[in-house]
Amino acid sequence: SATRLSLSKSKKKGGVKAGTPSKATITSFFVSQPPPKLACPLCGKMVHRFKMNEHIDLECQNFQSGDSIGFTSGSSSAQLSSQRNSDRAVNQKEEETNTSPYFKKGEEGHQEAREIKSKTVVRTIDLGSLSSKLSKHYVYSSETLCENKPSSSKGPFSKSQPLKTDSSQTLVTPNSKQAKRKKEETPSVRLSSYKKKAKYEGKSEEPNTKSCDVTTKTTDMKEQEAEWSSVASEEKNIEGRSAPETAAAAAADQSSDAPPLPYYLRNFRTVLHAVLENEDDRELFNQDDMMIINTFNTLSVAGQKLYVRLFQRKLKWLQVNKLEYEEISSDLGPTAQELAQSGFLQTEYDLEDLEEALDLLPAPELKTLAKTFHLASSGTQKQQLVDGLLRLSKQKSFFSLASSQNKVGDVILKRSKKLAGSCVRLSRGPRAVFSRILLLFSLTEAMDEEEMAAGGQNQLFTILLVNTGRLAFPDYTVHRVAKVFQDREDLIRYESAMRSLLEMTGVMQGGQWEVALELYTAAKRNWEVLRKKQDFRHHEELPVFLRSFTTGWAYTRILSRGVEILQRLRRYEDAVEELQFLLQQTVYCVDSRGRWWDRMALNLHQHLKKPEKAISAIKDGLSDPLVRTGHKLSLHQRAVRMKESASCKKYCLLLRDLPTIQVQDVKHVTIRGQLFPHEGGMGKSRFLLPANEEGEENARTTMICSVEELSLAHYRKQGFDQGIHGEGSTFSTLFALLMWDIVFMEGITDVFRNPYQTCPLDLYTDCFYENRKNAITCRVQLLREASVETLCSMLENVWTSQEGKVCSLVSWERFSSLQQAQSLVACFGGVFLSGIVERMAKDYRHCRGGLPDLVVWNTSNNTYKLVEVKGPNDRLSQKQQIWLDELQKLGADVEVCHVTATGARGDRLE
Repeated sequence: SATRLSLSKSKKKGGVKAGTPSKATITSFFVSQPPPKLACPLCGKMVHRFKMNEHIDLECQNFQSGDSIGFTSGSSSAQLSSQRNSDRAVNQKEEETNTSPYFKKGEEGHQEAREIKSKTVVRTIDLGSLSSKLSKHYVYSSETLCENKPSSSKGPFSKSQPLKTDSSQTLVTPNSKQAKRKKEETPSVRLSSYKKKAKYEGKSEEPNTKSCDVTTKTTDMKEQEAEWSSVASEEKNIEGRSAPETAAAAAADQSSDAPPLPYYLRNFRTVLHAVLENEDDRELFNQDDMMIINTFNTLSVAGQKLYVRLFQRKLKWLQVNKLEYEEISSDLGPTAQELAQSGFLQTEYDLEDLEEALDLLPAPELKTLAKTFHLASSGTQKQQLVDGLLRLSKQKSFFSLASSQNKVGDVILKRSKKLAGSCVRLSRGPRAVFSRILLLFSLTEAMDEEEMAAGGQNQLFTILLVNTGRLAFPDYTVHRVAKVFQDREDLIRYESAMRSLLEMTGVMQGGQWEVALELYTAAKRNWEVLRKKQDFRHHEELPVFLRSFTTGWAYTRILSRGVEILQRLRRYEDAVEELQFLLQQTVYCVDSRGRWWDRMALNLHQHLKKPEKAISAIKDGLSDPLVRTGHKLSLHQRAVRMKESASCKKYCLLLRDLPTIQVQDVKHVTIRGQLFPHEGGMGKSRFLLPANEEGEENARTTMICSVEELSLAHYRKQGFDQGIHGEGSTFSTLFALLMWDIVFMEGITDVFRNPYQTCPLDLYTDCFYENRKNAITCRVQLLREASVETLCSMLENVWTSQEGKVCSLVSWERFSSLQQAQSLVACFGGVFLSGIVERMAKDYRHCRGGLPDLVVWNTSNNTYKLVEVKGPNDRLSQKQQIWLDELQKLGADVEVCHVTATGARGDRLE
């Protein structure tokens, strides 16, 4: 949204020249401190941003009453709708008085048990699952929390939930792989009451919805009030079904008089039950694995609570005296002792790595330890002290004759462990079992490296939101037939490949290309060994949308990333060789073939100066049926440039035989805007937009805006009273609203494999159209012949029945209201919409990008314009060119708006 700058026209003598914003005035608007308090997502109370977890576990009225919610599932949708409309009306009224309504907001063995001592807690440290949602990067160690407070926080979850707040209607969509929530102080939270109603079919038995938290029950008000008080008996039913031999122990731990289990433990048990009740998934765990799971079920409730808390943290050594979970116990020593005796925790006696021991100590204690060994010059920062002590540890001691203790490192390790005191770490064996369960449960969700390291907190948090009625997924049938993993070893290979991929991706993002090359080389070697030893022919039998969950697909993605690494290191011959290997197969990552052919042609032509081979690559790429839209046009344009190049004249005959692609140009307009001279001059261009405010004499208001907002102001002056800067989300939202029943239709196997999906798995493949061909054809024909009234009615039916449900295609905040969406549909008409829907249904994977930035329309005469905005030094991509041509053929008024920048005193807008 635009930032307003109020600049007085009258300037004092000696001040800044008129018309030039002063430094203090401008920069003061870029002091973007995070709010000191955030609204609790459950009760709405304003809580200090670093005290949120403590509030949830100890103070929150809703959780103290067993995760009860502020409203019941029996509340009528009419009341919610009335409240939603009322709140939206208030928001709209406030926006109208403060800013132009034209600018819109966008969303193993174990040693004998030893006593674990718990020292007195010296300082309060906020840890836990929910705090990780508010500050995801800062929950791994208590030291990090105390010493490195983040300047901003990520949203409570990254892959799902539309949360509507009273002060800002912001959608946090599931596809934002790094989605950020806009934080604003808000007195209350307004949430959706829709519940998940997924049904199960297939090999596994029909789950008892009364004892399984995977599918949320729809209850009346009395049932809702009794839901949390009966959670203990529900959990015993779950355990009795998944592990009958442990039901008695579980019943002993959780009596009818015991308080309700905390949300994180209930959700963890939900995951275990949901995976192990399925026969195919259960076969992926051997007897040792099941023994670990059964042992977990026999733990005390406190032991289970602590394990889940630690499981959700990064795998590292932790000091017991710095663990503080008051809702479990004020003294965690006995509970940790129970986990150690059961084999779930390692103690300090298992700590043998010096670097890990040093990492446990804070900087002051490290400094004291360094002085003991006369390393005062090692520095004051923790990493400097650790590095100095590690260098010293490699020196041999002249006073020790025993070969096993001939290093100073043994002495340093001993003293470090003494300083650290009692410390624990999750045992890798049991943790690996639970990690694989979580991987199966969230197989359809993309997990980043941090999420896998932190025990899948996003998935557990999603269950919490669903079970409390604060998050709703579309209604669909879970129908599993295909067997993705053949056996336990197949699952372990896939998990290992995914971890290699995520590790390499993280290193690449950090710019460590030499390290990334080592990881890529090792992974490639592992894949070559697996291909010789294992038979992966069953992967070809899977539908393409399930192959993405195979070992071969994961390693192919690693090899594809390896091409980028090789290019960064200017090893173009090796990059071309890798691309040739990737293009020889058509089983894995088939949607990347266009990018591979494009990179092949570029490397051969520009870097290796082999035009003849480049032409051959272009020809093969253009004839590849799996190469679509933008990449195909890119190959064609490269061939055109080679034709026009003097150095390639002798290859004219080869170039002439290539297939051609015709794309018609569209109208271009140019406007001028006053460029905001932001510091550094880098990044996206920002502009100053003057806007007079009523009631202020001798004053003017200036807004800092984006190039798109500047263009919206331009088109508003041309009579377009409605406008949206939504890019592809505007069209994908309309596509989903007009195709909702077809997108989530029943009768298609394996596209829905768990109750927490935001779209069918085949959406981004050709299977989506093939699986629904008849239905799509009929819907397209219906849209083409539909009147405006029919279109608006179709939109209203889906909007009123599905609003708020999490769908990756829909941005519910894209339109301010149903009426605004209907007015746009009335302008578009059925013929245009049918063309958009048909194109996106046939190839959504390659058509979701490149759509125009702006949609502007006039509600009085039903005219509209689709505008692609280009700022200074920006040009059209191939996908954008194709979409502009396609939209023009469908009869749309399309144009490209170029914004040129003027100086601080130049013309602001033409």
